Amino acid sequence: MTAHSCKYHPDIKANWHCNACHIDFCHQCVDTATDEDTACPLCGEMMATRGISSIPPLWIRIPQFFLYPFHLPPLLLIITLVIVNFIAAANVLGFLVQMLIFVVFTKYAHVVMSSISRGRLKPERLRWSMFSEDLEIPFKLLFIVFCYGLFNTLVQNNGNNTALNLSLLLSSFLFPASIMLLVSSQRFLRAINPLAIAELIKTAGFSYIILFVFLGLLLSGLLAAWKLLFISIPVHLFFSAIMFVIMYFVLVMFSMMGYVLYQFYQQLGYVDAVVPSAEYANDENGNERNVDILLQEGRYPEAVDWLAEAIELQPNDFGLRERLHRILCSIKDKKYLQTYSADYIVRLLLLGKPSEAIRVYMECYNLIPGFKLKGAKHRHEMARLLVGSGQSRAALLLLNNLHRDYPSYDGIPCAYMLVARIMFEYFSHEDKARKILEYLMHKYPDHPSRKQTRSYLDTLNSISSRRAR
Repeated sequence: MTAHSCKYHPDIKANWHCNACHIDFCHQCVDTATDEDTACPLCGEMMATRGISSIPPLWIRIPQFFLYPFHLPPLLLIITLVIVNFIAAANVLGFLVQMLIFVVFTKYAHVVMSSISRGRLKPERLRWSMFSEDLEIPFKLLFIVFCYGLFNTLVQNNGNNTALNLSLLLSSFLFPASIMLLVSSQRFLRAINPLAIAELIKTAGFSYIILFVFLGLLLSGLLAAWKLLFISIPVHLFFSAIMFVIMYFVLVMFSMMGYVLYQFYQQLGYVDAVVPSAEYANDENGNERNVDILLQEGRYPEAVDWLAEAIELQPNDFGLRERLHRILCSIKDKKYLQTYSADYIVRLLLLGKPSEAIRVYMECYNLIPGFKLKGAKHRHEMARLLVGSGQSRAALLLLNNLHRDYPSYDGIPCAYMLVARIMFEYFSHEDKARKILEYLMHKYPDHPSRKQTRSYLDTLNSISSRRAR
């Protein structure tokens, strides 16, 4: 079958085709978590899948698996359990505490695999329900280990060394599939069912082979770390250190096994359980993907409406605000610039990003000469920043008629003091600056800034006197 490329991402194979629009789309264009039929982002009609999976194969994500335990939730749990084990080691109840640690960590490893198998590729926050539900899982896992051990023991007792070696190799190959079946179905009998194990391995195919190889390498790495730590650190720290290493490697292994389940969730029957992946399937809001398509189709008003709606839902998403501002500037939409970009500037000011606020303001000012912000305090603060960046004319415009627009603003004397400074220091309008200062002295006799105003007025008068001589 001929491979079709996405119209908007030519280097990516298309997952869907819209018969109404005659356009091919990839997983970066479409707001969906699965590879099944979905709606066209342009016309809304249902599209047929081209049968190409949007989930990258296991080997593409190998580096992420090794980083998974270093995310805050799993790292915090590992450190906590290691500290508890270190404290309890010398205690008479140390063995019971270690059993409890085993149950807690095994339960969390199960949560990790289960979560990843459903498309949640980043660790979730630690919750009590992670450890209080399905408490039988660790014991089912132990019983699976017991069954494999029993099988190899029977082979050893009834066969030769060659048979035992083959048995151990076969067990190590099948054991990951048993764990995956236990986590996905939570049924012990299914986890040791040869037919179910064979079906899972057949479905995963080459990905399972890759998984098996990497699990073997991880076990070898664990043994190497054990030997290295044994000769490198004091005995009283060895058990805590090796415990940390074991937990790290186990989480890497379980995350890899969970991802194989996720990669083949449709074939394995997990479609209803899978949720959108933040990395590959879709983010929480699919608007930006639709915006990309609308922009390439030249449908700018619709793209603006998409982003405006997204901002209403996510007002603190500055990425969306910046993108909307860029589009509004490119199409010179003065109405929306005055609404959305003005609000964007105010939020940048509140967030303590003055350079960004200045940039966005000047881009609006260059398109709309009379561009102003809402709110006296914001106009005053923006004007002060503009003066500091050399944009004195824009600052003057921003403060013009401030006392009429906001007569109750208590910062008017300070704002107009700034106007007087601009008039004199940047434009050499000494008379205009003096009139403003005299107005402030008369209009606001009790304002705390009166002393500063009087001092600046005296400076102007002194300069005028020297010139007259």
